[in-house]
Amino acid sequence: MTLHPANPRVPVETLGLPGWIYHDPDFFALEKRSVFRTSWQLVCHVNDIPVAGDYYCLDFLSESIVVVRGADGAIRSFHNVCRHRASRLLDGPKGRCAGRIVCPYHAWTYTLDGRLIGVPERATFHELDTTRHGLAALEQEVFLGFVFVRLEAGLPSVREMAAPYADELAAYRMEELVPQGRVTLRPRAVNW
Repeated sequence: MTLHPANPRVPVETLGLPGWIYHDPDFFALEKRSVFRTSWQLVCHVNDIPVAGDYYCLDFLSESIVVVRGADGAIRSFHNVCRHRASRLLDGPKGRCAGRIVCPYHAWTYTLDGRLIGVPERATFHELDTTRHGLAALEQEVFLGFVFVRLEAGLPSVREMAAPYADELAAYRMEELVPQGRVTLRPRAVNW
């Protein structure tokens, strides 16, 4: 048994996770439910979507999320699926829609604030209450200009979690950040 150098009463073997955790599908499913769905995810910065109709998408845990700037200037986050047949509404990592979000499958149409305003062949949808079939909103928080979302309630707000660092972060004026160019991600063949 090897003892930890900083605390000789603790065996080193007890500090790590067992190897099976890193590849076990059941444990990963538990992590997705218990950790990732309830934790805040960074989608974009408010200056990535400066104009009404600008949007940013995030694919996370097999779900598509869209953050869009509304005609009123407000930023809203939704599941990026049509309420009719769950077709993906907006493609690509980012873009602009011209004042409305139109489903490419059956052309159900939503305003930028998520309201359902257009249903082709409306008469065939008996008793459809359009006020109840708008886009499904996600919990969202804008902190220092960054837009965070989460799929389910769980952790405290981003502001609460960052409170101990608020004074240090204030000097960077992050809410004023402006994109300077394209970010390039280079996927790596790693197992983590």
